[in-house]
Amino acid sequence: MPDRRNPLLALALSAAAPGLGQLYNKETRKGLVIIGSCLGLGLLIYWQSGLNRITFALALLLVWFSAIAEACKAAQASGQPPDFYYRKAYVVSLLLFVGPFALPLLWQSPHFSRTARWTWTVIVSGAALLFILTPHLTGWALRQLPGR
Repeated sequence: MPDRRNPLLALALSAAAPGLGQLYNKETRKGLVIIGSCLGLGLLIYWQSGLNRITFALALLLVWFSAIAEACKAAQASGQPPDFYYRKAYVVSLLLFVGPFALPLLWQSPHFSRTARWTWTVIVSGAALLFILTPHLTGWALRQLPGR
């Protein structure tokens, strides 16, 4: 008989701190990835300012709310991970919203070919790097203008 988990407790733990519900569901790797992603987003919120800070805060909320829903669904499935979070639409939406923080999910999903995984990894990593470097590149370009 599978190890039954309480969905409400998994939900409450994940609501208290992202990733705790996954750890409760004995999904250690996933829980640690969520905790690490949220800590990384928290550091980015701290280091950034203006619109970047808001963007990273929204990404953190998206990861957190996704973790809450996923922990509850996984507990309802008697400890067996639900297939919905490996589906292409879910993985792609997370890649678009949280960027590189969703790459572990992409690489665990059986619905992507190796070529598609590498393509998404290069695109998402490049976009994230460009997003982070844009303020610096803009400042450099402005300093190159005549009269400055």
